Amino acid sequence: MSGPKQTIYTNPIINADFPDPSVIHVPGEGYYAFATHDEFSQTVNNIQLSKSEDLITWTEPVGALTEPPNWAKTCNKFWAPQVVKVGNQYRLYYAAEPDTKDGMCLALAVSNEPHGFIDIGKPLAQVPGSTYKMIDPCFFYDTKSGKNLLYYGSAHEPISVVELADDGFSFISKPIAVLQPNPGVKFETLREGAFVTYQPRFDRYFLWVSGDNTWAENGYAVSIFWSDDPQKTFEPIPADHLVLKPDKNWDSPGQNCILTDQDGQDWIIYHAVDTQDRYIKNTTVFKRKMCMDKVIYNEEGWPSIQNNSPSKAENRIGF
Repeated sequence: MSGPKQTIYTNPIINADFPDPSVIHVPGEGYYAFATHDEFSQTVNNIQLSKSEDLITWTEPVGALTEPPNWAKTCNKFWAPQVVKVGNQYRLYYAAEPDTKDGMCLALAVSNEPHGFIDIGKPLAQVPGSTYKMIDPCFFYDTKSGKNLLYYGSAHEPISVVELADDGFSFISKPIAVLQPNPGVKFETLREGAFVTYQPRFDRYFLWVSGDNTWAENGYAVSIFWSDDPQKTFEPIPADHLVLKPDKNWDSPGQNCILTDQDGQDWIIYHAVDTQDRYIKNTTVFKRKMCMDKVIYNEEGWPSIQNNSPSKAENRIGF
């Protein structure tokens, strides 16, 4: 039996606007990447979807939804998708603006395949008038408790978590705030883009979040917090919890997911702005490209990213 294929890559791995990326591996098919859709996106059917066999060469994006949901047919804000497989079903969690324009909603679409998603017909949750509170959903199955959890949050309010019913279609608990914003502290005044992982070796949960402003030069970065209970307050990891921040080559890194390879190595996949290619053509809107770097754990189990910034040199990946 041959070992994992070794591939050399340099950032970005998608050299186009592909913000808020989420990547899954489908055995026998390869990798599927999902990203935010807005008025600048190339896709027609909302939520960008691209496929790759090696994580390096990606297809042109298509729409992940078969059609817009019946409650958001005029919407062009489909944000921060995350796809997970639960049993034999693929679930696409995302945020969208309803036709009523009275506050972003958390939403769910389902499929038997990692494409061709159909919205369930109504939002999962909305706080009318809240604008951006109900955004950036992250599904997490807690193997210790057997609970289906959904994290979300922004609008300068806490990152919160709710428990979902087994079918993923409804909340069965009240929200619990697990991470507060830190007003006046750079990169921490606003929290968003929550992504939760669990490291069984050290029995720790990690909460990866982004902030403050993805649209501001030198204004966005990734921080890591930890807890021994995914429904309780997360605290900064020791040493530097700001693990991915701007540098001279890359601006606004953030909105990450974590992908684990067959050897158990974690990779952080995120968007960032190339300082030599900042804007979507004919706009003043940042072009947020998809990048990837290795997550390093020290002997005590605390994660970090080399140089605390996106890599520019060649990297080797084995999948």
